This record gives sequence, structure tokens and C-alpha cells, in this order.
Amino acid sequence: MRRRGWGAKGSQPTTTEVLVLPIADETCLTCHTDFSQVTGGENPKEFSHQLHVKQRITCSTCHAAVGHEGAPLPDPALCAACHGIDMPHPADFQQGHGALVVQQGGEVCGRCHNVYLHCQECHGLQMPHPAQWTEKHGQIAYPQMQVCSRCHEKDYCLRCHPVEMPHPAGWTSAHGVVVAEKGSNICTRCHEPKLCAACHGTPMPHAADWGTTHQDAARSDRESCLLCHAVEDCTACHDLHRTHGQGGGA
Repeated sequence: MRRRGWGAKGSQPTTTEVLVLPIADETCLTCHTDFSQVTGGENPKEFSHQLHVKQRITCSTCHAAVGHEGAPLPDPALCAACHGIDMPHPADFQQGHGALVVQQGGEVCGRCHNVYLHCQECHGLQMPHPAQWTEKHGQIAYPQMQVCSRCHEKDYCLRCHPVEMPHPAGWTSAHGVVVAEKGSNICTRCHEPKLCAACHGTPMPHAADWGTTHQDAARSDRESCLLCHAVEDCTACHDLHRTHGQGGGA
């Protein structure tokens, strides 16, 4: 507490610092003996004394102005000043809180909630996303892609992924056209090359000299070629040489 006074005549005002000890909760409870009974029926979505008590927040933190001459209830602005957001949460908070958390950081939630339990209960995974999420999220998200859609629209993934995510139905049989159009680097952003080879039976994409060296691979495993190519693809090129061995010239 500060007290202002005046020094000698003509001098500037003086300020005296007076140490005031905080009021202990036990002091409040000597009068408010019905505290548990009065607060037992509170709606925790609006306000909870018990939650504040568990967080070791003292009575005087919120009721600093309370006294024989003070207001019985704190100003609602005090809640927002402490929590950093409007309290209690507005009606549409569940749908719109993501933008607020992005702006202020996950610690704004951690002031009241155990973010590893409370947020995960709704989001289905750790929130806020852990460090190196960009590199890790594929392994976590792939088995439960619907979890991502709780917060993100499909076009959000397209900001980084140049193809629809999650891959649409029939992707295995149709992705070759997309890869031919956009380049194989769109696959390696998420997948190791060995993933492609495990399905195709040969390293993908084909080597630069594949047009002149593929015959050995084709002879040994023709079925692997047919995973992507129709027979017509082969004959379109090989028809030029079909007369060889049939008396059509060397």
C-alpha cells in the first residue's frame, strides 16, 4: 500500500511504502463457514470455486476489493485479465477456440486445463501439437485421418501436400496419372522410395536410362510392368521392331 504525504513547506509530495500482508484463506473461512455448502451447486461451466481452490488460487486473488466496504463480487474484467480470454467461455468457443490458441499459444489453455488430458479427450491426439509435428504427423494421423478433419478443412492439407489428403478411394490404381503430371517428388515428401518399390517391384521413378535398360527387368518380371502399364503401352513402342526375326530385315 502507498501513502502520500507532504514534506517541508514548498517541497515535493512524498510517497511512503507500507507493507500489507495478503489475507489468508483461513481468515476468510472464519466467517464464511458455509463455503462448501454455498459453492457446491455451482455450474462449473460458468464458474467453479472448487476448481480455483485446486489450482491453489487464494480468495484475495479474485476478491481483493472485498471487505466491509468492498463489493461482494469481483468485476468480470478481472477474470479476463487473469485468464487471458473471456470467462466463462462464450457459447461458440468450442468451434472457434483454435484461432485464439494459435494467436496466444497453448499455455493459455494450460492455465486451467491439463492440456495433455483435457484437450486430447476431444481432439483425439496431443494438443497443442508436439515439436516437429510437421515431420511426425503422418505416422500419427494416417491411422485416424478423421481426427484431423475435426479442426482442419481438406484444403488445409493442400497447402503442403500437392495431392488430396487423405488419398481418395481408388488412389492406388489412379495415382500414376497424378505422379506423371506433377512429378515423383510429390510422393517423396511423405513416403520413402522403398515404399514405392515394395508395390511396383522395381525402384520408382524409373531411372533416366530406363527406356534402353528395362528389358532385363521386363523379362524377369513382366507382371510388375503390367501393374501400371497396359500391353498397348509396350506394343506402341515395340511394334517398330516386330518384324525383327520374321524376315523383315536386321
